[in-house]
Amino acid sequence: MKAVLNRSLVRHLVLQGYKYCLSKTINIQKQNASVQITLTPTRSRPTTRLLPPGYDTYFSIMHEPLQMADGIDDTEVLINLHDTDIERYRGSVSFI
Repeated sequence: MKAVLNRSLVRHLVLQGYKYCLSKTINIQKQNASVQITLTPTRSRPTTRLLPPGYDTYFSIMHEPLQMADGIDDTEVLINLHDTDIERYRGSVSFI
C-alpha cells in the first residue's frame, strides 16, 4: 500500500528499524504534481549496482526522505508500506 510521506511516518519507520529508502522517480500528469517519487523503506543498505528493477537510487532515511516529508514543489512523494507496518502505524497518514 502507498501512503503520502510525512514526518510522523518517517519517525515511525525509524523506530521500526528502517535505515534506508529505495527510490524510483517517474513523470506524472496531475494538477498538483508533475513528478512522483516512490520510496520503499529497507533495513539494510542497498548495493548501488544491484538495485531492484525500477529503482533509481537509495537514500538514508534520516536525510533526503526526512526533507521530502516537508514537501517538494510540483512533486508527489509516496512511500510503499507493508501491511504489518500499516497496522503498527495509526498516525496522520493519507493512504492512496
